[in-house]
Amino acid sequence: MSRIFSWWGEHGHSLSQQVLDHYRDVDRTTLFTCGTCGFGIFMPTVVGTDEFYQELSGAGLGNYYSRETWEHGQALDDLQEYQSILEVGSGAGYFLERLQQQGKEVQGVELNAAAAAWAQQRQVPVEAACLENFASEHRDRFEAVCLFQVIEHVAAPLDFLGQALACLKSGGRLILSAPNMAGILGKMDPMVSNVPPHHVTRWTPTALGWLPVHFPLELTALRYEPAYNFLRPYVQDRLRRTGVPAWAAKQIWRLGLSLPVKLLRRVKPAGLRTLHGHTVYAVYRKI
Repeated sequence: MSRIFSWWGEHGHSLSQQVLDHYRDVDRTTLFTCGTCGFGIFMPTVVGTDEFYQELSGAGLGNYYSRETWEHGQALDDLQEYQSILEVGSGAGYFLERLQQQGKEVQGVELNAAAAAWAQQRQVPVEAACLENFASEHRDRFEAVCLFQVIEHVAAPLDFLGQALACLKSGGRLILSAPNMAGILGKMDPMVSNVPPHHVTRWTPTALGWLPVHFPLELTALRYEPAYNFLRPYVQDRLRRTGVPAWAAKQIWRLGLSLPVKLLRRVKPAGLRTLHGHTVYAVYRKI
């Protein structure tokens, strides 16, 4: 684990001694992957604390929480018919803010107290609480529940999803997105953001397809982020594997590939059928 925290430092996130002390008794963790569905879990499971996420996110004010993502655009289209919407792991509330502008009734729940406070300052209703406590007071309350890039952060994902579903009305929609290990990520070397204590489980479309076996859900849609949205880290990873220095890889990207990718993002073609992008997006109906 000490190597992982040094790795974070190399990426510009020097964690405080208080955060490091929380993990001092953990020497290593090992990834176990299902050979059938591709689901993976690190054991022992080492999850991020409130303080860990506060420091990564710059107290909720940094760039850790994206204002706009591919899956946000998908969800805005899918949620047009729904009025009351809960976002679990809502961060600084940027997606909820967009829903508010459409006149939706929204609520967020977030582990990172600093991010929740920043959302509240902007009049976005995000409660700093654990989902278990929140769910006990909001059963069958919402027409839609969203979890964007959240499920991979929790130690017991089925328990967590059960709590989220408790907040969802019968017939409502569950929207879930996660890094897709069957896509472009699975072809790259490990990333510091994709290992504990940040990500503790790994997901594939097949694994998400098994959720209706465990819950009263019907999978109604499964979509994939275009690969070109994640081409920069992918290309730099490939160049690094061939021995190209990091400074040269950056120049190759800037001079030769940056403009074509910007054009792809503007044109927004459907993406490559043979290589899916960073995120898999699933929509379920609660039966």
